Amino acid sequence: MRWLVLLLAFAPAVVGQSVVDPATMPRILPRFEAKWDDNPLACAVTPFGPALNFSFRLQAGFMVRVAMNQFVGPRHSWLILARVTPEGGDRKPVYLGMRIRLPDVPKNKNEVEVGGGYLLGEGSYQVNWMMLDDQGRVCRKEWRIDAHLKRGERAAKVAMRPYSVAAFSLASSPDAARVRDDHKPIRVTILMHTAPLFSRRTHFRATDRMMLIGSLAALLERLPTKSVRLVLFNLDQQKELYRQDEFRPSGLEQVEQAMNEMELNLVDYRTLQKPMGHVNLLADLVNRELESETPSDAVIFLGPSTRYQDKVPRDAMEKPAGGPRFFYFQYRPVFRRAVAVTPDSINFTISNLKGKNVVIRTPADFAKAIESLERVVQ
Repeated sequence: MRWLVLLLAFAPAVVGQSVVDPATMPRILPRFEAKWDDNPLACAVTPFGPALNFSFRLQAGFMVRVAMNQFVGPRHSWLILARVTPEGGDRKPVYLGMRIRLPDVPKNKNEVEVGGGYLLGEGSYQVNWMMLDDQGRVCRKEWRIDAHLKRGERAAKVAMRPYSVAAFSLASSPDAARVRDDHKPIRVTILMHTAPLFSRRTHFRATDRMMLIGSLAALLERLPTKSVRLVLFNLDQQKELYRQDEFRPSGLEQVEQAMNEMELNLVDYRTLQKPMGHVNLLADLVNRELESETPSDAVIFLGPSTRYQDKVPRDAMEKPAGGPRFFYFQYRPVFRRAVAVTPDSINFTISNLKGKNVVIRTPADFAKAIESLERVVQ
């Protein structure tokens, strides 16, 4: 049904919520407390998380299921609010909210799921949640969160202060309280393979963008850098999507825009006429680094594995002579069953350059990969 398609477009599976100033909602905040004359709204709320994400932040949230036969007709809307109160620190609650406007809803028997997420520092929190509709009906739920790293994640170093709450975004700003190391600053080139996590997919999902931008932001936070060159590329499209020689974290919005503009379903016919164009692109990316007048200390291929297994001919690449060290931080999905890791074209390229291939399945793997890179280039 078209209205359902429109609703799901406006309300993706998990979305960010904005921090709300409580002073702007004096009449709404009392609704967190139940009253005898409440008009109930039927919904089912399931909390999730916290879990460490690839930006080294603990992400938590909720999923709410709503029967849409409660909203037949035009101009309906929802206001979803969460009050997250730390049980340590200054114990000051943070209010998070989002508003969803519904399209015209015909008679139906459908249910819709909508989720929201937020970021936490380590610690314990009390969450008071409510959903209000345009008719004054309310649905509520309370739960408690214990946000801590798991035993195998200690190397990750959560990039938020304990007992802190932040709105979820694709790229969170650096936290001044995070642990910085004393390694010497280095020149870094990041060559990001901008592609779906699952190589057979032809749709670049929001979760793929979240993972790539979050890990890029985390890499910029964790590495002591003198300069950063950032290149986004896609092997299926056989082209660079974005290049910035003096990249700053403030440019993450441009990175997100470049990702949003990528259309994997559309391939230029000239690209199809070059069956080995992806190999030529890899060779060009490497050669530009080897021939650069301002060479980097480390060149990092970052992103999901590719569906290509062709090798770049040795004579297609310049011979490295005391130039940068090459790394491939290769994302691999976590499967329920063990799956053999098959080398792809980037793996073969890195091996030819005497570089290091690192398979990354979890944020803890990512943290260890960054530490390994620092040890090698210092």
